[in-house]
Amino acid sequence: MKVLIISLDKTLLGEKVSGGDAVERHREYGKFCDELNIIVFCLGGYEKQELSQNVFVWPTNSKSKLRYAKDAIKIAKQIYQDVGFDLIVCQDPFLTGWVGLKLKSKLDVKLLVHFHGDFWLNKKWLKEKWYNHFLLPLSKLVAKKADCVRVVSHGIKNKLIRNGIKKNKIQVIPTPVDLNKFLTCDAARVYELKKKYAPREAVDKIILFVGRLEKEKNLSWFLKVFKAVKQEYNNVRLLIIGEGSLKKKLQVASHKLQVARSVEFIGRVGHSDLTNYYHLADIVVLPSTSESFGKVLAEAAAAGRPCVATATTGAKEIIQDKKTGFLVPINNQKQMIEKIIKLLKDEKLVQQMGEKAREHVKKDFSSAELYKKIANLWQDVIRN
Repeated sequence: MKVLIISLDKTLLGEKVSGGDAVERHREYGKFCDELNIIVFCLGGYEKQELSQNVFVWPTNSKSKLRYAKDAIKIAKQIYQDVGFDLIVCQDPFLTGWVGLKLKSKLDVKLLVHFHGDFWLNKKWLKEKWYNHFLLPLSKLVAKKADCVRVVSHGIKNKLIRNGIKKNKIQVIPTPVDLNKFLTCDAARVYELKKKYAPREAVDKIILFVGRLEKEKNLSWFLKVFKAVKQEYNNVRLLIIGEGSLKKKLQVASHKLQVARSVEFIGRVGHSDLTNYYHLADIVVLPSTSESFGKVLAEAAAAGRPCVATATTGAKEIIQDKKTGFLVPINNQKQMIEKIIKLLKDEKLVQQMGEKAREHVKKDFSSAELYKKIANLWQDVIRN
């Protein structure tokens, strides 16, 4: 089969992000295709990439964001004319999904749309950006007209069904994560990190956050939680891995809250080094207001680390509450503080939960099986 993906992910064009594994994932997808072409929305300056012998990434290199759709459609038509494709896969139900609909109409090709985010029936998502109020009806139009919708959790599937999307049109397949990379670590590197961030005389516990520094990750709120945690358990440090538009604001907030000396903004970390940070940590946190899957939670679990996360749709898919970690209501400061302190003070519980978390994700989130499921889904959509 020949597949065209419409994407927003500039890491496929060589842009670096913390823990990014998109290139490896798309190479794996390519193993199930005769040819896989990927069009990425971007402004000018990128070159076409060849990820493998049959996987190619095409930048739109648009003059402005307003031209993304027009440029993507132009490239797609040229690819269709040169080599053809049987299926269009869109990364989201918004602009990439709209481009997919246009191509489906013009070329009579099947369309699969992904829901990687928790958008529907989510008031917090609507408040995050003013234009989300316009994106929501667009996503409903795209979902209704697509041949198939892939979601990453059963919670999102249930929301779509409640909004009129046919049950048999929705498939639940989480994003594949190569958990094997997180099962082990470089002991020497972890020791090096421990000396740097957790010198025994000053710090004996590490809390880790991994993700984009954006509003939906709720770090401004979590810094207040961390201040309260330190008041009861002083010898703890918070490591924040990732970049985003709120980085400077969060750094300022850490100073205002007088926790700056205990908060490290590490920035980007290479995917191969990320496992060492998970193994360094005692607890991993994800305080998001919305989370469709929470890949970070699966990675941390594979490293044998318990997580404390807000009870978003995605977190509930991965964490077994009170068994592999803790789920707390969104923005419930009291419970978040209590659960973190409970783990900080009980090393045996940390170990028990970490071991159960690892067993759970190895059993239910095997990347090899998920790649096969995705490839089978593509073939089913093409045939039906």
